[in-house]
This record gives sequence, C-alpha cells and structure tokens, in this order.
Amino acid sequence: MRSTSSRYGAVAQAFHWLIVTLVLAAYVMSKSDSHSLYAAEADRVRRIHETLGILVFIVVVLRILWELFDEAPSKPPMARWVLAGSKFVHLALYALLILIPATAALGTWLVGIPITLLGFDIPPQITQMRELGQLTMALHTRLASAILWISGAHAVAALFHHFYLRDDVLRSMLPRN
Repeated sequence: MRSTSSRYGAVAQAFHWLIVTLVLAAYVMSKSDSHSLYAAEADRVRRIHETLGILVFIVVVLRILWELFDEAPSKPPMARWVLAGSKFVHLALYALLILIPATAALGTWLVGIPITLLGFDIPPQITQMRELGQLTMALHTRLASAILWISGAHAVAALFHHFYLRDDVLRSMLPRN
C-alpha cells in the first residue's frame, strides 16, 4: 500500500493513474462536440465534463493528503538540473490540477451557470460577473492546454529515464508485473 525506497505504493500509483484517466476523459469530453459546452445541445457532455473536473480536484487533494503520510521513493542519482526540472514539472502539474477545476467552477458561476457533480447541479455561490466569468473560462482553456504539454513532457521524461538512462523512475510508478 505504501511506498518503499524504490517504488511508489499501490495507493500513490492508483491516485496517479486515476488522475491521468480523469484528465484525459475530461479533455476528450470537452472536445467531443463542435458546439460550446454551454450550448443546449451539449448539456449532457458538459455535465460529464464538469463531474470529471470536480473528481480530478477531489482526487488531487486526496493524493496531496496521502503524500503527507507516504514518502516518495528515493530518486536515482541524476544531475542537479534534472532534479530541478523534475521538481518544477511536478509543482506545475499539481498547480494546474488545482487551478483548472477551480477556474472552471469560478468561471461557470461568474457567468451564472450551475456546475454539475454526479448529475446534481450546484448553483452559483458567488455574484454574477459575466465578463470576468468569460475571462476566467478563457484562462481555464489555456491552463487545460498547458497541462497537456506539461504532462506530455512528464511522460517523455519518464520514457527517457526508462529507455535511455535505464533507471527505475518509470518502473517505480508502474504496477508490478
């Protein structure tokens, strides 16, 4: 269940791969209709997309709480700049995983639309400010694009570690075979 000095534990791995799956599913749902997510024709897609986004937020918070009790495996020896890059990418991913759902909820509420969690509407909890809401939603879209690039770089780095450096960085996050 818990991480060892060389591998992430089953709980950390489950959180990691669940977040990957939820983010990809939310992204696919956001692109699955040529209409705006807020058009009447896209209501079902929007509801699923919003639920996935809220679930991402919840799972990320749970993962962060888990990390308070479960120490990450030791890093193999590597250059300082590689370690710094790794820390930067992980911090950027966590920031985006919090900011993307937060900007979605804030932007949606600012334009006066409820957000959906598991089929239930959560009405706006703040005063409507349509222009600010539209700007916030535009930020949400840009952040969503950014996470694709940064998570792509993260995946490429894991593959680089596995195939070029031949260390256990990638294997440490994979279930045992």
